[in-house]
Amino acid sequence: MTDGTEHIEPAVVRAWVAETVRTLGEARARIDRANVFPVADADTGTNLFLTVTEGARAVGEVPDGAPVDTLLLAFARGALIGARGNSGVILSEFLRGFAGATTVADEPVGSLRVATRLEAAARSSYAAVAVPVPGTILTAADGAAVAARLAADAGADRNGVVLAARTGAHEAMLRSPRELDVLSRAGVLDAGAFGLVLVLDALCRALGVVAVDAAGTDDVATDGLRLGPGSSLSVVDGTMAPMTSGPADEDVTDVTASVTAQGSDVVGPVNGAAPEHAPVGIDGEFEVMLVVDGTDGTGTPAPSSSLADALRAALAQVGDSVVVVGEGVWQAHVHTDDPARAVQAARTAAGGARLRQVCVRHLPTQVAARGLHGHAVPTPGEVPEHGVVAITSAPGLVPDLARSGAVVLLATDQAPTPGEVLRVAVDTGARRVAVLPGSEDAAGVAREAGGLVGTGVGDLRGIEVLDAPTDLHVVAALAAATLGSVDDVVSLMRETLDDVRAVQVPADGALVRPALEGLLRADDEVLTVLPGRRVDPVVIDVVAGIARQRVPGIEVVVLDSGRDHADLELGAE
Repeated sequence: MTDGTEHIEPAVVRAWVAETVRTLGEARARIDRANVFPVADADTGTNLFLTVTEGARAVGEVPDGAPVDTLLLAFARGALIGARGNSGVILSEFLRGFAGATTVADEPVGSLRVATRLEAAARSSYAAVAVPVPGTILTAADGAAVAARLAADAGADRNGVVLAARTGAHEAMLRSPRELDVLSRAGVLDAGAFGLVLVLDALCRALGVVAVDAAGTDDVATDGLRLGPGSSLSVVDGTMAPMTSGPADEDVTDVTASVTAQGSDVVGPVNGAAPEHAPVGIDGEFEVMLVVDGTDGTGTPAPSSSLADALRAALAQVGDSVVVVGEGVWQAHVHTDDPARAVQAARTAAGGARLRQVCVRHLPTQVAARGLHGHAVPTPGEVPEHGVVAITSAPGLVPDLARSGAVVLLATDQAPTPGEVLRVAVDTGARRVAVLPGSEDAAGVAREAGGLVGTGVGDLRGIEVLDAPTDLHVVAALAAATLGSVDDVVSLMRETLDDVRAVQVPADGALVRPALEGLLRADDEVLTVLPGRRVDPVVIDVVAGIARQRVPGIEVVVLDSGRDHADLELGAE
């Protein structure tokens, strides 16, 4: 039976969700290959897939018989909390806009209502981005909305409106290299726009509509995209290459975006012969993603619109690729050179709302390998065997931990949850992940996360929690990991952790000396000092002097914890 106001049945929504996950799962490697903007880290397809998979999980928890709006809101909310990367966050907001365009008495119904939803989705997507860029997923969303409205105004039925939206997004995607120079130089279509076309293609299939592109190709998810005869460009498997002189159905060169990093430059070969990709800049050394939870904070959160605007403005002052989405609970994304400053900016803008799920990745490392420590650049779609998660409550340590190849979970206002640890483990992209917990509490949570692996998403198959009960253990383990190959990284970390001893003591002269005397051994090589921000620098000099007096030749390393206290953490190995 058709819903009189919607002409979209609950069963169609559930089918759309399932088909979206299937479609993006099949296409993720092709989308990854085409990913050069905003950073060529070859993970847009994976990010979109993980985002909608979390949305699908939320829909699966909705009881049978729930109405359309409830299902759509669950899809959007799950995608919001599980969003990965720039495109994943924007897609979650597209879904939220689509779900949130609720019917009021004076609004149109039927096919016009579907067009209204698509227009709301496009508006929400644009509003979420601090600096919208043409030729991206945003342009595809706008193309879908405009085409849907034209079709609805012309009298098209529901299926016709959805098909028009898919076609409009597809045409906008094909224009993307002409609108964004980095795509033209790299020889690819926009990866995020491609993903949105697939989402709308999945909706067509859920409705029983066959989407046909300009070249007569149906099922874009398995056949790829190709411009029609006579075009100057041809698109295959989500990538773009010069058109051969033959007819449209001949094979054409497939441009892959397998990348290597030279600083911030990215070079991609075209079958080993074509011109190299032009350099692609990285718009911030780190990707920071965090959730601002205003549902049960100790203060009174600002109204949704003003808090989102405040977050967007604050993060725009510390980085680029800023996206903030949500309502009541917000997901924020920024590329920045200073993760601690970005987190503090979000905290200030959030007021009484809590920060959680603060995830940090080092973008040059992701571009270079999407793996650990000298591992050769994998073929897009190849799954690394090993990954590392570092958990810390010390914001000053985050940059170096991330540069070491770990995905970092920064514990801020509360201890991490098992779901948050599972999320960052999945974000490593690896099958097996070693977690360096940094505290006994986090170790217990990480072990709980290991029990959830069978219910997780992505390629994760197992979590091992290493014996790293302090931040200094985490630092030492990752320092050792950088010295080995990817195959022995976990064993190297285990061996190093066995030798690390750590103690925390107030920065009081009467306490520091006995603590050092009990800690240091004659064969120690390194003393690591992790002071709070309120520790007098003179005390640190005294610590170094005592250490060198007791163990001549010992190296003293001082790190900034970023914590606002007057304690010293000391680690020897």
